[in-house]
Amino acid sequence: MRNVQQIIGLPVYLQDGKQAGRVQDIGFDEFWQVASIVLDTKVWFRQAVRIVNWADVTVVGDDALIIRDRSAIATIHRKHLLRTFHTGVVQLKELPVYTVDGQELGRVADVYFRKSEGTQIVGYELTDGFLADVFEGRRRLILPEGPKGVTLGEDAILVPASCERVLEREPNAESDR
Repeated sequence: MRNVQQIIGLPVYLQDGKQAGRVQDIGFDEFWQVASIVLDTKVWFRQAVRIVNWADVTVVGDDALIIRDRSAIATIHRKHLLRTFHTGVVQLKELPVYTVDGQELGRVADVYFRKSEGTQIVGYELTDGFLADVFEGRRRLILPEGPKGVTLGEDAILVPASCERVLEREPNAESDR
């Protein structure tokens, strides 16, 4: 599986080997599928952002992304950057995750995709805060039925009640002793 935090910060190159920038964020469409990458800002006044549509990304490697060519880079106003992981109008990072029966499972710290199946979110890494992460580790919620039954709203994510049973604890230094 691939997660968003592995992609953010990677260099982005054109197919001719020239660097286009670094991945600053990931943009999503209305169905919360990966739609674009947001490049680091080299624009005056920072009211504009540079994006590349996901269809123009030809390679997503472990160490870099490669895009089709310079024409794939578009500049848009920051307020048009709607759904992203952490910089858009609606941000996935830190959204609370609740079961449909009202139990809070945690807040989104990262999201997972299957490399072989494209851009649909298949799981979340959840945090209960810094101290809980240090002493207990983060929890991973892999959606057994994919996005079926999951509501990704502006203010919260609602998952089926059965998801509480499939939470996995991420190992950390304290729990390994």
